[in-house]
Amino acid sequence: MNYFVNENIFTLNSGTEFSAAKRLQLFNNHGLPARLLTKNYNSQLAQDAARLNIEMADVLNMYNYFQETLDVPSQDIDVRYIEAIDKSYYHIESLNPNESVIKYHGKIIGKVLIAPATVGLVGAIEYYTDHLELMSKDIWDRRGFKSCTQYFLPDGNLGTEVFYDLQGQPKLEISHMNINNELHPTLYKLIDYKGKAYMFSTEEELFLFFLNEVAAQENAVFINDRISLAPTLIQVQGAVGKWQYLHEAHSPNQIPGTPVQVQDYLRPLFTSFIPFLDGIIVPTQQQKIEINKVFRFKRVLALPDTFSEHIDRVSHQLSERKCNEIIVLGRLAEERGVMDLVEILTQIKLQKPEAELVFYGYPSPANMENLLKEAFKQAGMSQFDVHFKGYKSSDELAELLKQAALVINPAHAESFGIATLQAMSYGVPIVAYKVKYGTRELIEHKKNGWIVPLGEVEQFADAVVTLLSDAKQWTAYSQAAYEKAQTFNEEQAWQKWEETQITAENLFVKEVNP
Repeated sequence: MNYFVNENIFTLNSGTEFSAAKRLQLFNNHGLPARLLTKNYNSQLAQDAARLNIEMADVLNMYNYFQETLDVPSQDIDVRYIEAIDKSYYHIESLNPNESVIKYHGKIIGKVLIAPATVGLVGAIEYYTDHLELMSKDIWDRRGFKSCTQYFLPDGNLGTEVFYDLQGQPKLEISHMNINNELHPTLYKLIDYKGKAYMFSTEEELFLFFLNEVAAQENAVFINDRISLAPTLIQVQGAVGKWQYLHEAHSPNQIPGTPVQVQDYLRPLFTSFIPFLDGIIVPTQQQKIEINKVFRFKRVLALPDTFSEHIDRVSHQLSERKCNEIIVLGRLAEERGVMDLVEILTQIKLQKPEAELVFYGYPSPANMENLLKEAFKQAGMSQFDVHFKGYKSSDELAELLKQAALVINPAHAESFGIATLQAMSYGVPIVAYKVKYGTRELIEHKKNGWIVPLGEVEQFADAVVTLLSDAKQWTAYSQAAYEKAQTFNEEQAWQKWEETQITAENLFVKEVNP
């Protein structure tokens, strides 16, 4: 089995999760066994996976594995009909769409929390003391069963968590302690795993035990998508292959022609981890060449971290697009260059007053959206000039890209550019900074978009205005963007993986069992 290792599938996913989902699709479509392997506990995992069009059968989660709840059909548990609350004794009263209180003879004894993004489905049940202090909390898996109980100490801190199988038998227990005024999990106990009990001091130790169990049961290749999990991955015994997919630019200096450096958080990967990995995978040939010049990995492979879908009926007429909207896709983060957009939009509006900037993505950190709003306000922009539309699903993005005239990418670092490729597949030209690595692989300057020297906000603004002011030129760029995207299609991506496996035999396995 080929496992793509990650922390979680989130409600709001980054490019890393989208990359893993596309790779899963690629492997499945070509008859190779593959699953996403995740570490974190997530009671809403089934719903979050569905947003990425992933079946739970294609996900191996550590907690589900130890709880023996991998193969569970989903059912909706409505708060009105839940059997865990005896309606002959207790009364359920809705407070709002997100919560209902449980009453006994008019006194509140608990509360039902509605599962996120659902109407009336149980997400958790809280139980209170006579003084309305939280005593315990049952967490319900989105598939329709009680998955975990959290027990709280008199001071309100979490004491113990117990995780159950479908019959309600405890399978895993986590104890917490207050250390230097901070609450920490201090003991992970497998209660009945294959008839034995096991104890671990950290979740990382439990995760390593889990990975070793997986590797012992079948031929397993692990392709790790999160650098935070690499310290655990390198300790796994018995795996056919252990690879790190590097989704980020490894160097903090993105200006072409400058000396190669390594991001501080990546230093262990580029030093002490090297002997324990079969190699690393990067999305572009340029990054592979640069790494090979300096570092001594067993192998450095350049393989796609995504591919473009074929989109029919793409309009290449500017008149059929929203030519006053300038779109930004992806996380609202400082390293994504979003603060540059304050000056860029200021310069754009001097030439094109009707222009509007539209963000699609979630803020990281959480206050980044407010920081941006304040910066635009200080620059004289109003809510009619800048719009924050939040995180969108793949289907929603598809609809907006059909109407988009231009996507801009002010990122100061870009390993590849999943959002850029997605936009181009709808015939949307791109304006971006000239940084390594994917930007220059996707964007052909003054053919399907513009590449501007890093930090040159006036040139960036001029490029935007030029593209949106000439319908004939825009059509040529749009057609070229669409055609370029097709060179990164699924078959091209699979061909590279298949050809690479000839020389890197442990890149993936073709059969499930030994």
